[in-house]
Amino acid sequence: MNAETVKSMIQKAGAALSKTAAKLSGALKKRLRFRLPGKLGALFSKARTISIDKVLWIWALVMVGGLFLFKIISGNLPGMGTTLVFAQWWDDQMESPVLETLTREFESQNPGVTVRLEHMSWPEIRELLDMEKPDENTVPDIFSVDPIREPESRSYLMPIETGTGTDSALNTAAPVISFINLLFYNIDLLQEAGFDRPPKNQTEFLSYAQRINQRGSGIYGAGLALERGDPHNVQRHLLSWIWAAAGNQETMEDFSFNSRQVIAVLTFLNQLKQDLYPNPFTLTQEELLTAFNEGKVGMIIGSIADAGEFKAVMGDNFGITTIPGPESYTRKPVFPLTGWYVGVSRKTGYPEEARKFAAFLKDRAGTIAAEAYAVPGNGRRNPDLSRTDPVYAKAFDMYEAGEMVQERVYGSGAMLNMNAIVRGEVEKMLSGLISPEQCAEAMQQSWETIRNSGS
Repeated sequence: MNAETVKSMIQKAGAALSKTAAKLSGALKKRLRFRLPGKLGALFSKARTISIDKVLWIWALVMVGGLFLFKIISGNLPGMGTTLVFAQWWDDQMESPVLETLTREFESQNPGVTVRLEHMSWPEIRELLDMEKPDENTVPDIFSVDPIREPESRSYLMPIETGTGTDSALNTAAPVISFINLLFYNIDLLQEAGFDRPPKNQTEFLSYAQRINQRGSGIYGAGLALERGDPHNVQRHLLSWIWAAAGNQETMEDFSFNSRQVIAVLTFLNQLKQDLYPNPFTLTQEELLTAFNEGKVGMIIGSIADAGEFKAVMGDNFGITTIPGPESYTRKPVFPLTGWYVGVSRKTGYPEEARKFAAFLKDRAGTIAAEAYAVPGNGRRNPDLSRTDPVYAKAFDMYEAGEMVQERVYGSGAMLNMNAIVRGEVEKMLSGLISPEQCAEAMQQSWETIRNSGS
């Protein structure tokens, strides 16, 4: 309940009490007299006369005072005991309760403000924000934003400050930390196939996958997770190969899906299909990670955040490297990024406090990055992790030597539409229905339609 709601309640109660008092006064045609008994009465020479409307007003003040006291105790009175709801899916991706620790720190710096963490997926968050009359105890004041979903999130978001001075800007969602996608490989499976290093290009990758693939044994050379429900799957398992061949695409305005580089990548993927872990178009990223952890897949693309889970299960039996490009590629390696963004809900009753907490999370991005095993994280190397964790140190070296492709490389709302088209055309190609050239041409025609429509 916000301040305007409380004020409205008081005004309505006062109006109702005034009408009631007037009716009672007219009906009774007299005043009620109260005399203090005993010795207290002797202290007064005259009886005190209190009218019925005064009695009711005293009662109203007591009730309103009680209401305010309740709101203070329950932590919902603006400026005196505010409760912010932070809805996010980050907490289960970190081993330690770092978010809980950070919220307690924020509360100690901002007396009277409480932050309650709620674990929710984006569909759950969106459902609450769509409700006309949501439960104010659960509707998010601050929530995590999937960058790929950011265009559809804008209507729910309040602009927040993301910089200072000349770099100041108002954006709907602010980045907190980010993760590079890279190639993971199983060291034992590579060595059993006769390789003592990871593949350097796509030609070598094909050779490695064919040699690792042990027909009928349940061991596969590589894996793609292209289940329809996760929009990151296309970016991670299809577009990553394109960026590795075509280089960083800061803008998609002049990009061509039927270029020589893209056709070569599609041909490479078509040749790879015999050595892939089964059913890539129904396989989730989580299922692929489990298969890699269990030694069933030799090479996969994943987020650096997955390294923590691999270390816990596989120990030192995995390595990381850049996503291979063609043999002719001479530019810097390219790493697609995924990220954690934070936004302030337009429905919050406490915009100042919510913006302050969002800014606090950005200020503590280094702490969050260390616990989430994030590279580049907040863009600054963590000295402790670099000294103690060779995987983290190598990942940061790779990041510094390469270039990044943001999640929103298409721009605006075209991302999800184009991702679905890319996935669908590649599925046709791997099913043998169309050639790599036909696949590239179909994607280009769809991209031109989307681009020209301005969607």
